[in-house]
Amino acid sequence: MKISYNWLKDYVDIQKSPAELADDLSLFGHEVESIEKIGDDYVLDLEITPNRGDCLSILGLAREISALYNIPLKKEKLTILRSIDNFDRIDKKIEVRISDPEICPRFTARIIDNIKIAESPKWMQERLASYGFRPINNIVDITNYVMIATGQPLHAFDYNKIKDGKMNIRQAREGEEVMTLDGQNRILNAGAIIIEDSEKIYDLAGIMGGIKSEVDENTKTIVLQGAIFDPILIRLTSKYLNHTTDASYRYERGVDLEGTIGGVALATALIKESCPEAKIGQLIDIKSKAFQPTQIEFDLDKINKLIGFKIDNQKVIEYLSRLGFKVENNLAIVPSYRAGEVKIWQDLAEEVARVYGYNNINKYQISNIENQKENLEWTKREYLKDILKNLGFTEIYSYSFAEKDKIELLGGKIDTCVEIANPLSSETQFLRDSILPSLLGAIAKNPWAPEVNIFEVGKVFSQEQEKWQLGIAIVGKDSRMLEEAKLKLNIDAEIKPVDQKILAKYKIRKPVQYLLIDLDKIKIEVKEYSKAIFKNKYQKISSFAPTVRDLAFIVSEDVAAKEMAKAIAQISEKILLVEPFDEYASDKFGPHKKNLAFHLWLQELNKPLAETTAQEIINKVIARVEEQFPAQLRSKIV
Repeated sequence: MKISYNWLKDYVDIQKSPAELADDLSLFGHEVESIEKIGDDYVLDLEITPNRGDCLSILGLAREISALYNIPLKKEKLTILRSIDNFDRIDKKIEVRISDPEICPRFTARIIDNIKIAESPKWMQERLASYGFRPINNIVDITNYVMIATGQPLHAFDYNKIKDGKMNIRQAREGEEVMTLDGQNRILNAGAIIIEDSEKIYDLAGIMGGIKSEVDENTKTIVLQGAIFDPILIRLTSKYLNHTTDASYRYERGVDLEGTIGGVALATALIKESCPEAKIGQLIDIKSKAFQPTQIEFDLDKINKLIGFKIDNQKVIEYLSRLGFKVENNLAIVPSYRAGEVKIWQDLAEEVARVYGYNNINKYQISNIENQKENLEWTKREYLKDILKNLGFTEIYSYSFAEKDKIELLGGKIDTCVEIANPLSSETQFLRDSILPSLLGAIAKNPWAPEVNIFEVGKVFSQEQEKWQLGIAIVGKDSRMLEEAKLKLNIDAEIKPVDQKILAKYKIRKPVQYLLIDLDKIKIEVKEYSKAIFKNKYQKISSFAPTVRDLAFIVSEDVAAKEMAKAIAQISEKILLVEPFDEYASDKFGPHKKNLAFHLWLQELNKPLAETTAQEIINKVIARVEEQFPAQLRSKIV
């Protein structure tokens, strides 16, 4: 998003240069990709993350800058956004009907009469051009200007082109059409939000206005509209039509439910400046329900633990207040413009860290973190996986989705399954109630594999709960591997064959056997395994690149590369890694002999490794290996 530096200064008194501001905003979570000088202004091109729809405006970024530098927003700009009381008596009226409050939870509008279409002021044209808009006329330019300034999309309709002043807002039926302002006749999807009168559809709401209500040089009266439309429906229609506009871009990411009045108020003031003789009608404001601000209870200890440093309660309150939150008795009240993406206390912790400054957080070694409470459920899952891997099974990871036909085919009940609200396809319509569909799907994708022995430990779901389940499957009639897995894991579950009709549906040509069991029914002892896991320690990482040397030895054919690598690694603490890379036998080495070759990674922690030190280590390795295995350095005999 392109933002004018001078425009930002209208809302907040910035003392930093454009380059300094860009650096600070990037550290504050809004990466500035470039700065361009245009005349006496600078244009910052920012990458706004999808969750921060509130920052797609001058006001939104001014709020962020206000919080960043702890300086207030300019009161005169905020006062204009609340100036809605003064109006003239106008005989013209509009009749607004909303078929479903969910598609338009707030509709704010007013009639403005006796306007004169002209060019917008030069200063406004320059600011619109810095953003990337082409100036059109004073009314259209004002609606675009206000959208950039406040984040609230506006639209101006020619009142005299609306039959009987009717504004019926509803969802389109499949195949209905509207001619938009770009001259395109658009065939609509079911669910697109449209506005119609008693004769025609004249607006594709939230995306683009229609030609049949277009403001032109003959327009004398307008309906100035600022509304909130359902973001999901806007997104679906935009994707269906393959058409994204600045308005739809904002609606999809969330527009402030309380921002419609401010947008209409600012546009009204600017229209009055442009058309001093204009008459301002009374404000129409339809809300399907009153805005209920999100209240989040937070615990200071949890916040400190999550962000990794200690901060006192007063500072937390200060930082959140700078961002527009109200804090009362350990309750943070989320401002309306952040309601869509600040929902849990972890979000509050992130906000505190942002204001404190990520670059101010002290660095410390991971090994200094206090030991966390051991997660025995995780340990148990890892233990099961290791046992099955050692038995020759391969672990798979799959999505937790399943389609209706496969669930019913395997005996599941759709009534008890969890349905996805907006599935990408029929294959992702439900959450799986068993791991078996995932196992069979993996087998079906490997039809020519000589053997398939797989397992998955994953979540399965019902409307009442979610739980961990283990599923194991083998291709073939020999069930010995499954029997051994049952014995090793102390599993009380039946090994079952997959029915031929099911195999045919999955296009699997070989027999399949499987077993399923919920993890909470597997009773195994994991204490020793747990001790082994927590013997691992973190160690510091050197700032210097390692020295890599290669060594090859001729050894007896019964010497394992793994054992030799382990022995080499123990010779010096400066040996970072021993990596076997070659193993082969040949008559030229002698009977029952083979070649083993290794990459040796050598490294000092606090300085580059000296050549003499590296050679000393290599000499020790050669001497130890030749004595212990016994072995001969290949370069001595070949």
